[in-house]
Amino acid sequence: MYIVIAGGGDIGTLIAQSLHENHDVVVIDRNPSVAERMAVLDVRVLAGNATDPESLREAGVDHADAFIATTNSDEVNLIAAMLAKGLGAAQSLTFLGKAYYVEVLTDPRTMEILGTRIDRVFWPQRALAKEVLEVVLIPKALDTELLAGGRLRLIEYMIDVESSYAHRLVPDLDWPRGVKLLGVLREGQFVTPLDEDFRDLVIEPGDHLVFVTTPEAFPVLHALFAGREQVRRVFIVGGGTVGYMIAKGLRETRVEVVLIEQDPERCEFLSEELGGVLVIQGDGTDLSLLEQEGIEDADAMIAVTDNDEKNLLVSLLAKQLGVEKVVTRVSRSETRTLFERVGVDIPLTPRQAAVREVLAHLNPEGVERIALIEDSVEVIEVRVPPELDGRRVAELELPPHTTVVAAMRGWRVVLAASELQLKAGDELILMAAREEVAHVAELFKTS
Repeated sequence: MYIVIAGGGDIGTLIAQSLHENHDVVVIDRNPSVAERMAVLDVRVLAGNATDPESLREAGVDHADAFIATTNSDEVNLIAAMLAKGLGAAQSLTFLGKAYYVEVLTDPRTMEILGTRIDRVFWPQRALAKEVLEVVLIPKALDTELLAGGRLRLIEYMIDVESSYAHRLVPDLDWPRGVKLLGVLREGQFVTPLDEDFRDLVIEPGDHLVFVTTPEAFPVLHALFAGREQVRRVFIVGGGTVGYMIAKGLRETRVEVVLIEQDPERCEFLSEELGGVLVIQGDGTDLSLLEQEGIEDADAMIAVTDNDEKNLLVSLLAKQLGVEKVVTRVSRSETRTLFERVGVDIPLTPRQAAVREVLAHLNPEGVERIALIEDSVEVIEVRVPPELDGRRVAELELPPHTTVVAAMRGWRVVLAASELQLKAGDELILMAAREEVAHVAELFKTS
């Protein structure tokens, strides 16, 4: 694909890093230092203004498969995206930060006026809120995502020092029927059953185990890691857009929510809009306030202010006071590792959450991206072409780090085994290294 990115900031850089190995990428930015920063990537950097038609033409937007507006200005992104579509870009995508722009652009009446000038709007705050809600409602889970229309679940657990699985060989572990271990995350590296050293791998405290499971098997698997625990009480520090959306989502699940926000006017708005949520005006880093409100009884703490330092302090206080699960907003992706090292359970960035949505949208033909593991391994969906009808899973000539996870035939889902015989039209869920996705797309392409 030929992709033009407007903006070489954090979001533009993350997208370029993810796409440059398998696609032709051009980045437009007015800052000359962007070219130097992106010199390690196989991308072309053009010094220019994304709202200038001449800069867009020079970038080749007229024959671009996708144009992605990622600058820090909503107004620039909107104008650039509409211009790019008008100049011939096949798809025009834009990032937005202001809620009122998102509301207007997702209104069907607005789209009738604009026609197809903007194909997709990405809102990082909404993407982050969605990820937080998914992970906080399942005790002990560090990440979770529904696959195959809810017929499978991807879930990640961490091994603690008291776990019965610690210090045991992976092959010695038995999992419930309907559960498949996809791999082990250790210090940023994802070790899968395809790796040579997987069978000799000894699970250590701090390792993350990634599974795929059927809905029927999920409660059995979850009981192995979380027992009968349920999420009953959640603290949120930060009542901005993200905090508001999370509180609203938790309220709908009947979880008790305590929301702490420092701004008095914002507290008044939150109290009016979030009936049933206890809104407290105060500083989330105030230890006495946290203790007074009973944070020791909380099942989870979510720190989502717009200040990384404050979020970190809140998170460390919560861990010190015994909160088991702490989810923290991190503005910059490069500081995420630091947060993990000092004890934050789940640091998430709105930009990375939205970038994952972009990557899922920009599929190679015949491939649907449905999940991302540690930014290097993708879970994808492909359809079995007629020429592979009757082939067994073991007979597929897959790339070295690609494995079949499950097969879907109508509404029936089967966790894949090497002897499983495929039929044309089956939908396969595969796990593949990011650099192998394009190769997988070619293998399953209908001739």
